[in-house]
Amino acid sequence: MYMSLKVRIVIAAFLITLAILAISAWRDIQFSERAILESQIEKAVLFSDRIEHGLIVLMLNNNSKELQHFMTSITTDFKELKGVRIFRPDDGIIFASSEPSEIGERIYDEDLKRLEANDFNKPFFIEKGDRQFASKLTKIRNMPACSRCHGTEKEVLGIMDVELSLDKIHQTIQKVKQQHLVDSVIGFFLIGGGFLLVIGILIERPIKKMIQTIRKIEEGDLSIRMDETRGDEFGLLATSFNSMLDSVVSAKKQLEDYHITQMQKASRLASLGEIISGIAHEIKNPLAGISCAVQVFHSELEKNDSRREVTAEILDHIRRLDGIVKGLLNYAKPKPPQFFSSSVRDVLDKAIFFLYPEAKKQQVHIETNLDPDMPSVMMDPDQMQQVFLNLMINAVQAMPDGGALKITIYKTEKDSSDVNNAIKEIISSKQVAIIKFTDTGAGVERENLQNIFDPFFTKKSKGTGLGLSISQRIVQEHGGEIIVDSKVGKGCAFTIYLPAINS
Repeated sequence: MYMSLKVRIVIAAFLITLAILAISAWRDIQFSERAILESQIEKAVLFSDRIEHGLIVLMLNNNSKELQHFMTSITTDFKELKGVRIFRPDDGIIFASSEPSEIGERIYDEDLKRLEANDFNKPFFIEKGDRQFASKLTKIRNMPACSRCHGTEKEVLGIMDVELSLDKIHQTIQKVKQQHLVDSVIGFFLIGGGFLLVIGILIERPIKKMIQTIRKIEEGDLSIRMDETRGDEFGLLATSFNSMLDSVVSAKKQLEDYHITQMQKASRLASLGEIISGIAHEIKNPLAGISCAVQVFHSELEKNDSRREVTAEILDHIRRLDGIVKGLLNYAKPKPPQFFSSSVRDVLDKAIFFLYPEAKKQQVHIETNLDPDMPSVMMDPDQMQQVFLNLMINAVQAMPDGGALKITIYKTEKDSSDVNNAIKEIISSKQVAIIKFTDTGAGVERENLQNIFDPFFTKKSKGTGLGLSISQRIVQEHGGEIIVDSKVGKGCAFTIYLPAINS
């Protein structure tokens, strides 16, 4: 399912904002709730101190009859004050209360537990049914002024319990929660809207422009460019993209120029092939007649006749011309290859057999390094033998003072580092057969390497310059490629890449 970058960013931003607002609101609510409850606790302490002070005044004035009225009136004046009662510390019986009906009853168990724990310093919360109160216990001590009526036996005359209702506090807390919720929702939508606006201006708009530019490029308009005026990452991206597009346009023009050059070259070669074919046919028949006539004349001469040397030289040149004509015909009208599953090693052995006498004569040592697990290759054995022979003859001729010709055959995977990207695009099989011929001759100058496979290009005094061109064509017809590498003074290396039969 398609989901735009804008939607993903907005969803992620909304979720992050929601989490932040939720955590912030929860912390604020917790803080506000604690602050409100602490304020009510402080109220309980203040009320307790005030009531205690009022009781002391009543006792000092010996006006204990006004105690009940005082306790009832104070709860009437302060609505939050829900109960004031005084109970005996020994049995917990209430003997004075703002609610007269409670007199004679036993105080709450929570109060007794705090009394037993001697916990009078901190106010506490107590629940009665579904209501909650803040409560504070205070000792009413038997001061010297009180001993006239109460005697001196008791240190504590009673325990005063003051209760403040938390109903309004809970209502306030609920309102705080609702307000935080409303604020969070409003903040969420405001922040979300801000994100949408910012993303639309800073991200979505430039991305849409880039997409529009790319689509126009896809339609073939390579003159259009992205806006580089932005001073952010989109500006850098546009600059890089435009630079890449300039390189693509330049490469496309070079490719088109190269294609035109190759087409023109192919056209010229095709025309040249037709001309060569016609000329070769015109030369071949008269040359055959001349050869027959000279051979007859040569055979009729006596062995000691000095003219035999002349006729022998003529016959040698006729054979050379005949080889050139055959080469021209083979180049102009090549024979289609007949493919068979063949062993590269067997084909190479036959080629070496024919070359061996000449190599021995030139004092060239032939060294072979063959992979024993070499797979078979679909090839025309005769044509591939011609390729091997051409390469080896060139190598031997490049070492007139002797040297070494090393032939290496091995297999590798198509994706290995031994196979460059250009070769990978040509080879169709997973495995590649590699045949490498390396000599120790004089090498080829760098400026001549790019022309070495061109027809009729040669630096030798003898030859037509068609051997390497024909060899390249044969290898390419086999679905492979041949490349050359050379260093002047160190030798030359021809490498053939052929698709191997996958094992």
